[in-house]
Amino acid sequence: MERGMSSRASSGSSYEVFLNFRGVDTRHGFTDFLYHGMVGAGILVFRDSESLHVGEEIGAELLQAIENSKIYIPIFSANYVSSCWCLRELAYMVKCTLNSNGNKEILPIFLDVEPVDVKLKTNLYKQTLSKLQRTLCSEVESWQKALIAVGKIKGWNLKKDESQVDLIQSVIEAVLVKLNVIYKNVTEHLVGVDDRVEAIIKMLDVESDGVKFLAIHGMGGVGKTTLTKVVFNQLSSRFQGCNFLSDVRESSERHGLVHLQKQLLSKFLDRRYVDQISEVDHGIDMIKRVLHNKKVLIVLDDVDENQQLKNLVKKGNWFGSGSRIIITTRYKSVLMIDGEATSEGPIKCANVLTYEVQEMEFCHALELFSRHAFRRDSPPDDYVYLSKKVVSTLGKLPLALEVTGSSLSGRSKEFWVDTLKKLEKAPSIEVQKTLMITYERLDDAQRQVFLDISCFFVNEDKTYPCYMWEDCEYHPYNAIEILCLMSLLKIKDDNTFWMHDQVRDLGRAIIREENFKEPHKRSRVWNHQEALSILEQKKGSKKVEALSLGSRGVIMMPSEVANLRHLRFLDGNEMFLVGDFNNLLSNLRWLSWRWCPFEFVATNFHLVNLVVLDLSHSYVSEEWIGWNQIRVASKLKVLDLSNCNDLMRMPDLSTLVSLERLILENCRNLIEIDPSVGKLKLLTTLNLNGCHTLKELPNEIGCLDALTEILIPCQWYAFYLPETIGNLKSLLTLDVSHSWICRLPYSIGGLVKLRRLNLFKCLKIEKLPDSIGQLQSLVELDLSLTNLGHLPDSIGNLKQLTVLRMTHITRITKLPRAIGLVEKLEELEASGCHRLTGEIPEEIGRLSRLRILDLSFTRISRLPAAMHCLSNLQTLNLESCPNINELPILPSSLSCLRWAFDTLKFCGNKTYMLERDSACHSSILSLYELEELASSKTRPFLPWGMSSGLRELEVGNLLITSRGDYSHLSNLSTLRLQSCSIENFLDVLPEEVERSVLSEQVKIMQLEKEQRESVLSEMERWSGLKMSGSFLLQMKRLRHLEMRMCKFSSRVLRLSHMKILEEVNLFGCSVLVEIWGLEELGSLCFLSIVDCSSMDTMSNLSKLRKLRKLRVGECPKLKSVEGLTHLEYLQKLWIHDCCSLENLADTSNLRLECSTIEHCERLPNRNSYCRCHDNRDSDTEPDHAKYF
Repeated sequence: MERGMSSRASSGSSYEVFLNFRGVDTRHGFTDFLYHGMVGAGILVFRDSESLHVGEEIGAELLQAIENSKIYIPIFSANYVSSCWCLRELAYMVKCTLNSNGNKEILPIFLDVEPVDVKLKTNLYKQTLSKLQRTLCSEVESWQKALIAVGKIKGWNLKKDESQVDLIQSVIEAVLVKLNVIYKNVTEHLVGVDDRVEAIIKMLDVESDGVKFLAIHGMGGVGKTTLTKVVFNQLSSRFQGCNFLSDVRESSERHGLVHLQKQLLSKFLDRRYVDQISEVDHGIDMIKRVLHNKKVLIVLDDVDENQQLKNLVKKGNWFGSGSRIIITTRYKSVLMIDGEATSEGPIKCANVLTYEVQEMEFCHALELFSRHAFRRDSPPDDYVYLSKKVVSTLGKLPLALEVTGSSLSGRSKEFWVDTLKKLEKAPSIEVQKTLMITYERLDDAQRQVFLDISCFFVNEDKTYPCYMWEDCEYHPYNAIEILCLMSLLKIKDDNTFWMHDQVRDLGRAIIREENFKEPHKRSRVWNHQEALSILEQKKGSKKVEALSLGSRGVIMMPSEVANLRHLRFLDGNEMFLVGDFNNLLSNLRWLSWRWCPFEFVATNFHLVNLVVLDLSHSYVSEEWIGWNQIRVASKLKVLDLSNCNDLMRMPDLSTLVSLERLILENCRNLIEIDPSVGKLKLLTTLNLNGCHTLKELPNEIGCLDALTEILIPCQWYAFYLPETIGNLKSLLTLDVSHSWICRLPYSIGGLVKLRRLNLFKCLKIEKLPDSIGQLQSLVELDLSLTNLGHLPDSIGNLKQLTVLRMTHITRITKLPRAIGLVEKLEELEASGCHRLTGEIPEEIGRLSRLRILDLSFTRISRLPAAMHCLSNLQTLNLESCPNINELPILPSSLSCLRWAFDTLKFCGNKTYMLERDSACHSSILSLYELEELASSKTRPFLPWGMSSGLRELEVGNLLITSRGDYSHLSNLSTLRLQSCSIENFLDVLPEEVERSVLSEQVKIMQLEKEQRESVLSEMERWSGLKMSGSFLLQMKRLRHLEMRMCKFSSRVLRLSHMKILEEVNLFGCSVLVEIWGLEELGSLCFLSIVDCSSMDTMSNLSKLRKLRKLRVGECPKLKSVEGLTHLEYLQKLWIHDCCSLENLADTSNLRLECSTIEHCERLPNRNSYCRCHDNRDSDTEPDHAKYF
């Protein structure tokens, strides 16, 4: 045994590197040079001696050397497997690595062999192992597994013409980097971080050149620092130097920027030089000089000011190529560039990637809480209910879960119940302290907006509140931007406010602290009972600014509001105002008076400062006496009359001169818009959606100079637009989709600012006016499902158009040559135009910005040669284009290509064609950016020349053989094979694809029995699978299972061993009688069983506590569905066409978003039942494709 020692040695048995090699092959050559090179570099290295190989077992000294080493370097030579000792050491190294929690690593060197040899895909090692198996059968299997595992690890492959000296130097440098890891301590209670870590590492792409900046942002306590530490620990070994600066905010406040600069340089520069830095500029110069040629990983944790970034990591050229800079912050504003701004405010640094840390999933939140409260992954049975209540109350903020879980650990149930009551009233003090740091940075106006949202507007549309805040001079748009940048608020896709429960509770706690015992002395009262008590007991004070009454049928008297002089927000339903209010509510800016009664007996109810009035769902008509008092609200900007079904004619609103938004949505009996609408000169939005009886707009509509948006109702009879609509010079959006409008007026060309015109499903429109070419600002045009016969040539004048949708137009026969003049077009979708024939015009080659071209399900016969000029084309869809038999050269930018035809050949340069017979496949060689390739009718083999960037591959009717090499498809994430014959295909896929990438989704259909079994044996560890055919499932790690038209020899499907299944979708399994183990699938979220005609029994579903969507249909023999009562998270339920169903558990206790039970004749009183809570009309059939 030989030991390379250095100053780092702590004991004779502690090593950093263990060399594993066959002495006869390499001891006196490569291995000797490597060993002495490492010793010279100060690395503690172990190199064993043949004298230690005594007997059949690895001796204690060797075992200890392997166990104590951090890095294992096996050196694979031609005769490596001839040594049982090498193999025994290798197997033990693999075992130690697997059990090390990432603290040990194997770095293989392939000397005179290839990785495929080590992976046992050639005969070089396989033959020798076969001979050894005769005498050492019990050990050979573990050796084989170890070889395959190590063969998959990226290492060094010494080529015949490569210098051994260079390779040895490369190995030594890599080892030194890995041994110089700065490890950050991370909490032992890590839950739900794997996917996040993977996403961040993918964004950082540490193997690529250049310098990248990544900002990880989110609210305080959401877990940014913990997540970043995990990433740092995993990546730090791959850089020449690393530094993790914790608590940048606090350190900057206490010690200044120079101190931070010294901290940053302390890991890269001798302390005596670091200490010489005395001012910020000197520090910047030192950072640039020291780090400009080093590949470094730097983390700045908890940054709160842009100046910190400017003086620490301002530019990428301060660091060497390959460097990565990670910033964690609560405030996205720190990423803004000072001095650069647009009309919308400052802009973000273009080279900074961003990753937002979202809240945890409930199951992960419960697990994290349990680890702190019970020191286990789940709560004991008698604490399950309480634990879920606590987690639900706290939200899913890691900080809150950890703090509260720790405080409850070992406590009695009585203490738990008491704590839960306190949490329901106010959030944890520790969590509040964390979030208060952010709140205290807000100015007064921003605090007012924050408090209003937290008390009244979470999950509400942001549009209306902004009008109120503007009138109060709270500068809402600036405030909202700041709140979002500080991670206190989010604006969801539907334009509503979203606030974490803990942040919301912080705001409410701040209000409670204004006066803990007396709600009438607080500025905001959101609790309905407290608000009603203030009125009933006449305890109002000038402190109260906002009240939410909630309840219906409240009678409000002047004496009850007499002291509410500063009330600016009042929210109530079906209130009855009685008496003389004598201008008592003159400060009111917001009045929500939903379900307002027709009777109006209040006097002097003059709302002179009212800005927002919500009368939705009210019983008012055009004769309502209350209009006389509403008309004096000269500052009113928003009037919401939606769902006022007694309203037949819009009242005269001409005195509301400040009105900007008029909402008449779903006024089903509205037949006339009053001509006085033309006097609303500031009106920007007119919403008439759902006004089904409205047939036309008045000519006065053309007087609305400020109108930017008009929403026309869906109609089933003729609807007319007046010619005056062309006078709307400010109109940005015109949506007449689903209406029976017969024509567009010629004057439409006058809409000079129109950006979006939606004619989707206007079945009566047969022609577009030539004036449409005058819409110089038009960006998006949707003509789908119209009855157009052609496109006018004037469409070539739409110089700003980027999106043109014209799908399923059955009369159109060709594209005009003028299409080539729409130079900014990025998306052209013509799918389903069955009469679109002939050639696509050559002029399409001028569309240099085109990204998506969809010509599927058309009868075009030729694409122009100019296709190769579409330098930005990413997606080309030619599915079901039977007349195409030849393709031109395609642009290399293409990332998704779909086709489906029996005969096809590619034209172009023969240098990228395999052979003439396979031209339809081989041209893909030129598509270097190809990410998705789909074909359902192709030649009988899969080509080897596909793009290495291919991410999705869907093929059909193929004979897939091992011909060619597919190992470069390392980015492949989805594979679908339909009606394919598979012969050893998996043997030639890259190992990383076999192991993980293809785990996202695999679909295998109509395979022969022996082929299927060979494939399934490779898929046991995969997490996604779609199948058809008869088979036995043994995949314990499967998460998604879809079976279509499957046959079961036992007529039973066994799922009990597939514990982590999340989705099960069974369709058309006609012989399936029963599912065993369904009740054991505790992780199941989605279950659909349709057209299983033999199924007569279903397990009790009560244990499927995570189930969110359930569909059972077309199962004529099924008699009962039990256990639904206990499915507390069930959101969507659809049971249909089960004619034998007699027993269905009660679901009235569940909070279902949509529930439909239909065509189940034997089910008592439930033959046809539909209940939906998604803001749709109750008599509208649910769109089940949306829900399932």
